[in-house]
Amino acid sequence: MESSTLDRDSSQAGLKTVRPESLRGGSPVAPPRTPERLRFPAEDGGKSLSEMAQRDLNAALQLLAERAQYITGASGAAIALREDEEMICRASAGPSAPALGAHLQVNSGLSGESVRTRQILRCDNAELDSRVNRESCRALGIASVVVLPLIREPEVNGVFELFSGRAYAFGERDIIALERLAEMIQTALEHAEAARRAEKIGEQAVEKKQTANGAEAGANSPIEEKAASAELSNEDKPEPKSGAAEASISQETEEPQVVLTGERGNIGTCEACGFPVSEGRKLCLDCESSGAPQDATTAPFLSQFTAPEESWLRSHQYLIGTLLVTALTIVVLVWMR
Repeated sequence: MESSTLDRDSSQAGLKTVRPESLRGGSPVAPPRTPERLRFPAEDGGKSLSEMAQRDLNAALQLLAERAQYITGASGAAIALREDEEMICRASAGPSAPALGAHLQVNSGLSGESVRTRQILRCDNAELDSRVNRESCRALGIASVVVLPLIREPEVNGVFELFSGRAYAFGERDIIALERLAEMIQTALEHAEAARRAEKIGEQAVEKKQTANGAEAGANSPIEEKAASAELSNEDKPEPKSGAAEASISQETEEPQVVLTGERGNIGTCEACGFPVSEGRKLCLDCESSGAPQDATTAPFLSQFTAPEESWLRSHQYLIGTLLVTALTIVVLVWMR
């Protein structure tokens, strides 16, 4: 008894049952299967986005059909969507509802009139209402029906139906609840359509990028070939020398080279004080500034740096001015006393 209960509960939960006999001995216990990794959109070549949206839509429609049956107490609820010129059942709940994939007649009956008029229609008693097929309702055990059109401008894209085996089973409260659930259906349809549009836009963007890359590669290949051939030809040819380079080479060959007698050249001495001076100089800088007599044989290129002789008054004019100002100040102070 306990084993049968365990099997039934496990089968309802979708789990694999492991019997105690397999744990004691005999057949070995199979290791648990590793769950497959969740696939994100575009991981399977761009198809998973639309497939995921379709799965979500089917799950949402089925949930809303079951919720409508539970809220209204109906014996069946169905959601049919338009595909081309037909209405196909996409969600079904309850024994009175049509099976999944069934084609609904929208050219006649209560469903067809609801699609044509775009209004919610209710049949309280199938035995007295001429808009429904009495024989079909008797065969399915249906006594009352509610049909709500799913309108998405500019056309009706589906119907939401409730069925019951009792006459006068649905009231205004049930119709209001059905309208709220129909709004959720429209939201789910919009999300699925947005996913399909996004996938299409992504595919177009990828195609444009691939086309642009191919065109760019085709345009660059001739240019690269020409550049490569030009480089090869330039490597074979000797580099021509410019006119300026040739002139500089000729000048270098014509100019005589100066040979230094020592590592730092010839070093002389100052004629006045004997201080070492560079080649071509006769006096050091101190002797030149003090006004020492310069030899007439001073190099002509150093004559511009030789300081001219100045008088004593000109060279001491700042001292003389200071003494005069001091004396004038003393005279003024004495006079003021």
